[in-house]
Amino acid sequence: MTKKLTVDDCHVRLQIWDTAGQERFRAMAPMYYRGAQAAILVYDITSEESFTDMNTWVEELKKTMADDMVICIVGNKVDLAANQREVTVTKAAEYARQVLGTECPVYEVSAKEDDGEIEELFLQLAQILVGKKYGHEIAWKQPTSQLLEEQDATTISKSTCC
Repeated sequence: MTKKLTVDDCHVRLQIWDTAGQERFRAMAPMYYRGAQAAILVYDITSEESFTDMNTWVEELKKTMADDMVICIVGNKVDLAANQREVTVTKAAEYARQVLGTECPVYEVSAKEDDGEIEELFLQLAQILVGKKYGHEIAWKQPTSQLLEEQDATTISKSTCC
């Protein structure tokens, strides 16, 4: 899939390769991300195993890609019931800080019921990549619609900060 965006009068083409994180694609994955400037790693918020499996991909990218590669993590399936959640935003944000060494926001989206968060993610990623190309430091902005840590067992509040 190719996504075309315009950022500060620069035309950006994002090539998106979905390997579904499956083991059978692992050997082919380096062909897809060779020369990549960014990676978006997606996990299922209702699956702790999916979140943990992301470590393998992070390590693979760190071994084979440039140190300044932009890596962003995204939780998917926020459309499912709150009681199905196994990975909190707080846990994912802590992972990003510790493992990726960055303060990038943790996006949470629903591929099924996209409310614009996915487009926002692609746009921010493109802005950061264009900024890097021209030597400008551009920080991640907090997602405009972000699920936060559960307040109790049944309630999740919406906020623009994580």
